[in-house]
Amino acid sequence: MLKWVLIVCTVFASSTGDILCAKGMSEGRELNHYRATHILRAVEYIVTRRLVILGYVAYAAAFFSLMALLSVAKLSVAVPATALSFVIDTLGARFILHEHIPWKRWAGVICVSIGVIMAVRPSPHATHSSRPRRPNCVTMQACEDQTGNNHSSSQRLYK
Repeated sequence: MLKWVLIVCTVFASSTGDILCAKGMSEGRELNHYRATHILRAVEYIVTRRLVILGYVAYAAAFFSLMALLSVAKLSVAVPATALSFVIDTLGARFILHEHIPWKRWAGVICVSIGVIMAVRPSPHATHSSRPRRPNCVTMQACEDQTGNNHSSSQRLYK
């Protein structure tokens, strides 16, 4: 359950950052000149725009939720699941930023969605242990020692 909460947080925070930064940057002039004075003005514009700054905050939230996600989910599940941000970004571009989205892009969004579903669904052959495995942990079972005494306690040894 925590894994899915973190996936949703990561996807929505990332998409929120994308949409806020796009909206904030589209309110200014287009950056066409690359002289030092123009670049300094562009940097000043970027760091003083409220929407862009809020976008950075959303990106930071996405980063930290991704780090938390990676602590509870496999990379091969976490990263493909976060690709749902492409879907949310496209929906945000259409309905918040009022961009025209051609049908080929919508087809791509559908393909991404199908790919995410295929990547995050558990394999039918996946084996699930009843006991979670911890890295660098070895479990020893009860056994008989040389004198014939049976030791019934289980011990954990860490490498």
